[in-house]
Amino acid sequence: MIKKAKANLVTIKNKDDKKLSMALMASYVVLTIQYAILISFNLMDTDSGAMVQLLSKGLVGLFFLYALPVVLKRRKFTVLGIYFTSLFVFLLHFLFFPENRVYIGEISVSFFLMCVPAFLYSLCLHDWKVLKDRMKKTSWFVFVFGLIAGIQIVVGGAAAGTYSMSLSYYILLPAILFIDEFFEKFTLRSLFVAFLSVLVILALGARGAILCIAVFILFRIIRPYAKFHYRRILLYLAILVSTLLVFVNLERILVTLNGFLLKFGITSRSVMLFLNNEEIHLSGREKIYHYVLGEIAAHPVLGVGLGGDRVSGLGYSHNLFLELGSNFGVILGGILSLVLILLIVRSFFLKNKAKSQMVVIWLCLGFVHLMVSGSYLIEMKFWILLGLLINVHFLVPAKGEGLHAEKENHPGYDLKYHRNGSAHPDSSAGDPTIHRYKSR
Repeated sequence: MIKKAKANLVTIKNKDDKKLSMALMASYVVLTIQYAILISFNLMDTDSGAMVQLLSKGLVGLFFLYALPVVLKRRKFTVLGIYFTSLFVFLLHFLFFPENRVYIGEISVSFFLMCVPAFLYSLCLHDWKVLKDRMKKTSWFVFVFGLIAGIQIVVGGAAAGTYSMSLSYYILLPAILFIDEFFEKFTLRSLFVAFLSVLVILALGARGAILCIAVFILFRIIRPYAKFHYRRILLYLAILVSTLLVFVNLERILVTLNGFLLKFGITSRSVMLFLNNEEIHLSGREKIYHYVLGEIAAHPVLGVGLGGDRVSGLGYSHNLFLELGSNFGVILGGILSLVLILLIVRSFFLKNKAKSQMVVIWLCLGFVHLMVSGSYLIEMKFWILLGLLINVHFLVPAKGEGLHAEKENHPGYDLKYHRNGSAHPDSSAGDPTIHRYKSR
């Protein structure tokens, strides 16, 4: 009876984690379909396109509602506390920074309906392997639809302007997931899909996505998660040597790639900017950085409030740490930045390698590009990362929750948790195993 009850508990939790994972990945699926529809029927910047975008957001919201009972069951008071605190901060800024009210209103929709739910759902996740499995399935879907959209743009069947930032960050998911799979299994399939994904980003996407891929590859080379044997060592050395050769011959490779793309009528903005040897092309960001730094210097204590970096008309800060500084001032913004950095660095040294690897993946999906593009206030992927960081570093699992399913299925597992987040096998179950499991 005890074993059956444990098995039922694991099954229920697994279903709940699937709901949470589905909600977290729904935006990738829905927004990729949305993008394909918009460019296929030339609906960008039209009233019909706006309607499609509104319907897409509503559909993502339905996925969040579907998984909401799981969140309320696991962290009901956390949900109330997070929403109350967030609303309090936004109201304070709305009252004390009246010049920002228009921008605060614009930010609020995405923040409260997308970012906060993403944070809470990743915060409530127990079995991260369920999320990883859902991410892999989503990657295949995004890859296929993204590739179809890319082919349409190449053959002239659709128009996406000079470049497509949206497409590049959608395709970034399969690019990183299949690069990760290649490092794990060294399969030709994962290499092929990763190569095509990177090629689409280079041809049609933004430099920020390329930066994310480069950082992820660097992390995987510096800290491999799989056990080493002679074949894997040789392959890692081959990857390292290939990376060095690419770096040394980067300009020649870019020139060749640019010529290849021009044959198909594609002028890659990213490749052209990489070939700019005269200076690092910041695409006007230097003006934004100069303005934001000036505002921080002029208001070091309180900053200029949420959305204050947008008042000049130049746009958002294009850098996470500058945006935090402008939103909250040097002291509070600096503390928030330091805490975030410490959480990320600490994640690299987790004993649970699977969780450490997952943090690195979401670091490159939702954090790296915020150094040069995007705003943390409306970037859902950043809040998924933040939820996972809080999840792994601060949350002590409730009774019967928090260890991976394979541990809970162990016949000697008695669901007794200790304050340090570990559990012992139950000797009464007849299992002579003497080691103990650790949740981290």
